[in-house]
Amino acid sequence: MKMIRKMKELFTFSQNEDFVVVDLTTKIIHSMNSRDWSRLRDKKKFMIIK
Repeated sequence: MKMIRKMKELFTFSQNEDFVVVDLTTKIIHSMNSRDWSRLRDKKKFMIIK
């Protein structure tokens, strides 16, 4: 059970949590919060680095 909880923590973000994202098309690193992330239309072009 603990393993599942840890995995959920890695992939879920609170309302105002900041994280780092790489744009895979331009290779530019951005800092985002979860609101910005939810506004993105094409999430496949980005990779999250926490």
